[in-house]
Amino acid sequence: MTVSVSDANINDAAAALPPRDRSRRKRRGAGGAQSISRSQILDATISCILELGFYRASTNEIARRANVSWGSIQYHFGSREALLLAVIEELNQRFTTTVNEAQISGDTLVERLESLYSILAQHYASSTYLARLQIILNLSHDPDTSAGVADALDRLAEVAGDGIRRLLRSALGEDANQTTINVVFHAVRGTALSHQITDAEPWHGETSHRSTIDPHELAILVGGLAAAARLDAGTSTTSD
Repeated sequence: MTVSVSDANINDAAAALPPRDRSRRKRRGAGGAQSISRSQILDATISCILELGFYRASTNEIARRANVSWGSIQYHFGSREALLLAVIEELNQRFTTTVNEAQISGDTLVERLESLYSILAQHYASSTYLARLQIILNLSHDPDTSAGVADALDRLAEVAGDGIRRLLRSALGEDANQTTINVVFHAVRGTALSHQITDAEPWHGETSHRSTIDPHELAILVGGLAAAARLDAGTSTTSD
């Protein structure tokens, strides 16, 4: 076949052009797609742990629920341990955002303790806290947990603790001693968590259950804590 001069010039010009970037369109949406996949995997991990428990929440089951491949989990996280740490980081971020934006309200000590309970119960009475607790307990006590993950868990706990301490000081007063602060925190967290655990238990018969606290029960709780705070010789809080 004889190629004309004009055809040859066209072919030469085409060869001189840089190759077309066929991946450009794909790359434009790659960041969003990767972000969605990562979020899907984290949500699937949380729901899997809540429904099946920590040890039965396998990466294969998580991948199935997230509608992604195991390779996608490896791409985003590398290992199951790293995935679980990412879940803790995500839940911690949600919690610290809520705590940092929250403000204690109320003129009396009882009102401020009610406000404190309302804020912290959003976290400790939520189902995601049970997933977070399972991950922390298992990773913290597993001898095979890497030192890097163990250190990361400690750092995350410290960050979350800063916001909680600020709220406790705001509710009890800057002069409240550490003993009073500890008692109030454990009582509030324990009550909120107890309601969440009760809600997760299988019940039979007509007895109903709820994860939110009854107003009368809350009044007894904060009234008792306020009285205990006033009795503590080292605490100077505002009286009702």
